[in-house]
Amino acid sequence: MKNSHPFIRTTLSLTLLSGMTLLHAQEAEPPKGNLPFLEALSNGTPWAQIRLRYETADQEGKENAIAETGRIRLGYETESWFNLKGGMEFEASRAVDVDSYNAAGVTGNPDKSVIADPPTTEVNQAYLTYTYEDNSLQVGRQRLVIGNVRFVGDVGWRQNNQTFDAATFRSTALNDVSFLYSYINQVNRIFGSEAAPERSNPESDSHAVYITYGGLENIDLGAYTYLLDIEGAAEVATNSYGAFASGKHALTDASTWGWRLEGAYQESASSNPEDYDVMYYHLTLNSGCEFADVVLGFESLGSDTATSGENRSFSTPLATLHKFNGWADVFLTTPPEGLEDFYIALVGKLPKEVIAKAIYHDFSSETGSMSYGDEIDLWLEKDFPALGKVILSYANYSANEFGVDTERFSVELNVAF
Repeated sequence: MKNSHPFIRTTLSLTLLSGMTLLHAQEAEPPKGNLPFLEALSNGTPWAQIRLRYETADQEGKENAIAETGRIRLGYETESWFNLKGGMEFEASRAVDVDSYNAAGVTGNPDKSVIADPPTTEVNQAYLTYTYEDNSLQVGRQRLVIGNVRFVGDVGWRQNNQTFDAATFRSTALNDVSFLYSYINQVNRIFGSEAAPERSNPESDSHAVYITYGGLENIDLGAYTYLLDIEGAAEVATNSYGAFASGKHALTDASTWGWRLEGAYQESASSNPEDYDVMYYHLTLNSGCEFADVVLGFESLGSDTATSGENRSFSTPLATLHKFNGWADVFLTTPPEGLEDFYIALVGKLPKEVIAKAIYHDFSSETGSMSYGDEIDLWLEKDFPALGKVILSYANYSANEFGVDTERFSVELNVAF
């Protein structure tokens, strides 16, 4: 495995060694609800996923890009043996013509627009999970999707997912409380096996804590801490502390309204060459019925003058960034002057069970009075029982005082077995 890290190699070795050891211990009586070892090994859950995508990108000042890519994932997770499970997932993605687009500088033509799907083959996941009552510990290469993925996610939109070499403890032992702690030893970015190790699989000394409480009627509460220190990215070494509350309430028997309020404070960490602190706010209001939902939102990523005299902004480098601030991917990195995103979204069901989404964004700076630009995003999605899920996505960013005009379109087929 190219660029593999000692942490994941150790996990794979432990998996193999434990299997060899357990073969000699099959006569041990497993706990109630657990299978004998060989049955646990053979009665597990396999899965396979295929995604085919045609994606275009048109950016002012760049040549038009076309990426015709395909991805396959094959995975298997055992049943429980003495509360222990093991899982592994392989992932491979390929392109019809790597020179028809710029795969984020890893492969392809640098004169063309970026579509960040380089060809790659890798072990996507390889983990051991021990579960005891309402607690679990997972060690190894794993997918982490924490909360709404604003801080830590799997970048599910791209062909090559982001995964983590980590040790993650989860607990629901306390009534109405969900607790997660993860120590992240390595970040396996979307850039794949052909990228330089410091870009593809940087080492990490990061911590994530995420707690939710659901014991109040119609209201959920949560808090989190993210302490990030990633090799080769000292400029995003930060400590973030935040909290959120959300609620859902009935208007009539057929309609509801809801809200979500989130705020966070971020400061530069000790390994960051700059000294600064910034704030983050996100407010959404929504109203829905059986056929449609309307969402009004405001998200603010703050900015501060650092010790160098330059502006530094709120950053979330491990997030599923495509989900936020427009699908044209103009704001994958927050501008130094920060970002304010006013948006309105309409989500509804069309005839033939087609899911449709339309979003309008108005972007501006958090400091100063810059009008960055605006964007329209459109989405159609339908499940075909005999074929799979088909998704069409379109984004059009009109630049004013930031970036360049950007247009993206994609059509994809997702098949799962």
